[in-house]
Amino acid sequence: MAWLRRHRHQAPIAAFAAVAVVALAYPVVVNLSRWPLSVAIRHAAAAPNCAAARMVGLAPARRGQPGYYPQHDRDRDGIACEPWPRR
Repeated sequence: MAWLRRHRHQAPIAAFAAVAVVALAYPVVVNLSRWPLSVAIRHAAAAPNCAAARMVGLAPARRGQPGYYPQHDRDRDGIACEPWPRR
């Protein structure tokens, strides 16, 4: 909230930028994705790491499923962000 008070003149610019990005990315996501839009957005949100994939409910994910990224599959067994037993 403090950020908003200090930078309230930038809020409309940020909102416009967010709307512009969504408007430009929407046709690309819809046409290139093999999943519905809501799943495609969750798949994109899972890209940074396994914590993000777990947060959007896409972990663990098998190869070909939404939420699967090769960089999240450390042992290359086709299952990304799989839970590891505690030692």
